[in-house]
Amino acid sequence: MHVSVHHPASSVRQLCVRLAAINRSGKRLLMCVADGVALPLCLVLAMAVITGGMPPLPAAALLTALSISALSMASLYGAALRQLEQRTLILAGMALGAAIVALYLLTRDGAVARIPGPVLAMYWPLAMLYLIASRAGMRALLRSLLHHQVPPPMDAASRRLPDFALEQLLGRAPVQPDSALFARCVRGKNVLVTGAGGSIGSELCRQIASLAPRCLHLIDHSEFALYTIAQELRARWPQLVLHAHLGSVCSERMLERVMDGAAIHTIYHAAAYKHVSIVETNMVEGLRNNVVGARNVANAAARHGVHTCVLVSSDKAVRPSTIMGASKRLSELVFQAAQDEGAGVTTFSMVRFGNVLGSSGSVVPLFRQQLQQGGPLTITDAAMERYFMLIPEAAQLVIQAGAMAEGGEVFVLDMGAPLRIVDLARRMIALAGLTERTPRNPQGDIDIRYVGLCPGEKLQEELLIADDATPSRHPRILCMKEQALPAAQLDQYLELLLVACASNDRWLIEAMLKTIITEFTPQTGVRATDSEAALRRLRVPPLAAVAPVAVHAS
Repeated sequence: MHVSVHHPASSVRQLCVRLAAINRSGKRLLMCVADGVALPLCLVLAMAVITGGMPPLPAAALLTALSISALSMASLYGAALRQLEQRTLILAGMALGAAIVALYLLTRDGAVARIPGPVLAMYWPLAMLYLIASRAGMRALLRSLLHHQVPPPMDAASRRLPDFALEQLLGRAPVQPDSALFARCVRGKNVLVTGAGGSIGSELCRQIASLAPRCLHLIDHSEFALYTIAQELRARWPQLVLHAHLGSVCSERMLERVMDGAAIHTIYHAAAYKHVSIVETNMVEGLRNNVVGARNVANAAARHGVHTCVLVSSDKAVRPSTIMGASKRLSELVFQAAQDEGAGVTTFSMVRFGNVLGSSGSVVPLFRQQLQQGGPLTITDAAMERYFMLIPEAAQLVIQAGAMAEGGEVFVLDMGAPLRIVDLARRMIALAGLTERTPRNPQGDIDIRYVGLCPGEKLQEELLIADDATPSRHPRILCMKEQALPAAQLDQYLELLLVACASNDRWLIEAMLKTIITEFTPQTGVRATDSEAALRRLRVPPLAAVAPVAVHAS
């Protein structure tokens, strides 16, 4: 039988750590309360030594109030314990003396029972001894604790975590780009990046700017994000010809205005809503933005004779279980169908990412914030694991994929083995100079808390639908050609999906998604057999039975 022994020193230490972590206002209040108890005791001791009796209660209360008020005016309670100076203590002694003189003057008319002069004379050194000893003792204790541990205990707003390279979290060496592939679709070309203000889009812009394009066009619907990346690019590459366009890829007219006469050679389509939980609860806007945006970009690329058009996709598009994943798989189908039509000169391809370390909405910024606040780090499940890559790796993969594409391929980065999220959390705790708090280490700094899977969330993600991936010209980039839908059939499906979106009926929308993407597993449990019922609700005749086109790598 295991018996837990609770050591008193450990309890005192934990109490002191908690006290040290209290904000400044709370500490002031605690010191006032402590002095309000201790200073009357100093008066009682002085009275007992001089007269053997007890001080009159009204005078004792008045002296305590005067003492604390005077000490407060001397800024004793505003000074940090770790920065307590001799000047502050001298001012405190003078203030305490002023309080004693004020009491003497206030009680000399006899309205309040007086405290004998000799008692007041002894009260001053006793009170000062207490003030100095209490502050010095607490300061020594805090220094001792800080030497052994809480970075120093501080307010969450002022806590500073050590900087560390994201490569230290990756668990593998970063994949280096092939220099010949890297510049092929960029150098001397007119390039367009959608979603240019996002984590991936902005890094794409930086990589492209470094490769000397003829002209770089940016599109983003966030004014602040667009302004930020445009200012950065202009500052770092003053010779770069840059055009920043504010608008959404859901606007065909905006895309036409941007591309009319621009002679765009290469498009990198990174604009999308990517936050799983947000898209799940805003499914209509998520589907419209991601799917309609992809269709508009693909159509504009074909109309304007763009040479290369690359879609930034997600590993969540593989056997999707969320609306975001389904929207990204639909975006892939749009690009595959655009390639299948083959009427123009445009080469369409897709790139799937795992999780990108440090991108907006990723787990790393969340863990950083939680570490800064003192924890806990929240993880859905101990078995949760993901593939990870760096933002530069992701941008370089997109650029190289466009250079290798022959049409309709899906490119993925060979990222090695997936990483457990709990291992990532533990690495971040260690790199921050902290320790995990566990039953074996109850004095640790940071808890890890498991909060359960979110709706539709998987324990493991996949990068490929089938298993017949082939090597590409880059040794760490894999290539896959997967099943596609004919363009005419996909257009019918998408129009019906938009009708379903107009109804804002989750069951109907998920049934339509299941009709288009048979491997989709929605939260409501809609089955493939529900597709006919969905079509009847939309009051349209059944679609012609057209089998998906199986496209295989050459």
